[in-house]
Amino acid sequence: MLDYRYQTFLVLADHLNYTKAAAVLSLSQPTVTKHIQYLENDLGIKLFQYQDRNLELTRKGELLRDRLILINRQINDLLRTLTTHSEQPDFTIGVSRTIGEYYLPNHTSLFGKEQNIRLHLLVENTEQLSAFLYQKKIDFALISGPVKSNDFEKLPFFEDEILLICAPEHPLSGKTVDYGQLSEQHLLLREQGSGVSDTVEKYLYQENHSLDTFHKVSRIGNIQLMKSYIKNNDGIGFLYRLSVEEELKEGSLSIITLKNFSMKQAYYLTYLKQSKKQRDIDAVLTTFFATS
Repeated sequence: MLDYRYQTFLVLADHLNYTKAAAVLSLSQPTVTKHIQYLENDLGIKLFQYQDRNLELTRKGELLRDRLILINRQINDLLRTLTTHSEQPDFTIGVSRTIGEYYLPNHTSLFGKEQNIRLHLLVENTEQLSAFLYQKKIDFALISGPVKSNDFEKLPFFEDEILLICAPEHPLSGKTVDYGQLSEQHLLLREQGSGVSDTVEKYLYQENHSLDTFHKVSRIGNIQLMKSYIKNNDGIGFLYRLSVEEELKEGSLSIITLKNFSMKQAYYLTYLKQSKKQRDIDAVLTTFFATS
């Protein structure tokens, strides 16, 4: 395996932000800085530089990143070959929280019949799953949000709609409104790094809107808890339709329709480019998306 400081370098090279890299790696920002300083001193080269206050890779940093990604893939393939004791593939699959809680139970029967692969599931948000792919902690990821890195292959398997949800007794329940009419509202949103939050913030930016329109914005990292607050009329929130279908049918949640807004997001099977054999990819696709 690559030295842990090189893993830190790869994550920072992907995010180009010390704070985000530290969050992804569950390290302190000073620790990330020390890792990079160690590498620069050990190699005798500068890996990063600031240009107009934006962090960017130097040319030698870009070369190191590209070579390390290739080396990491080769090491992973070698370890898989050395540790394979059976013809039945053994995969650790990371799934985002919406997929883990709502897509898999309702759209697949993973453990309901004999499978061609052995599965180990890990549930995390989209940003953490991307880090786990880099760190080789998981083989594949099922992500319900944008895939930001060009180092990942992405195969879409489902498309979901993002809805603005409220309690049935909310004054805007069932109404069609302009985005500007939300200025007095308390918005509940998933944590930063979740697929639905990334999609919403990207969409609002493209439409020349922002979260600053809302009177207050609160982050909640648990879908069920977020829905409970919305049911209690403590705020409104953006959520995937898949995660609120049951509540919409029973009438415990309602929709606020935004004029000229249509937020949709694909769910992806992702993995590092050139890191998987086609037979392994086909095995995962068959297991997750052809079950009944």
